[in-house]
Amino acid sequence: MLTHRPGEATGGVTFLSSSVGEAVATAKDAAGGKDVGVFGADLAGQCISAGLVDEIFVHLVPVLLGDGLRLFSVTGSPPVTLRKTRCEGAGQITDLSFAVLR
Repeated sequence: MLTHRPGEATGGVTFLSSSVGEAVATAKDAAGGKDVGVFGADLAGQCISAGLVDEIFVHLVPVLLGDGLRLFSVTGSPPVTLRKTRCEGAGQITDLSFAVLR
């Protein structure tokens, strides 16, 4: 977990206070070739700006919260081109997947 206030590792969770690039590299090493997930609008935006994201998953639900961070705020970066790879719905939920094109 990337944080400004790292604590002791507990329950299989390691706390990191490093750059986004270093944190993603550590997570990829720990994943041993499996996928690494990034959660949170700010962290996801930093990873997108740093070119560290290959695919974006969006789980869309019909609720407008009215406040919070923009999901894909990549300030100071050139436009990020995406290609839709999946669009599936079940009930009120729509799952979307996009490949990040470089």
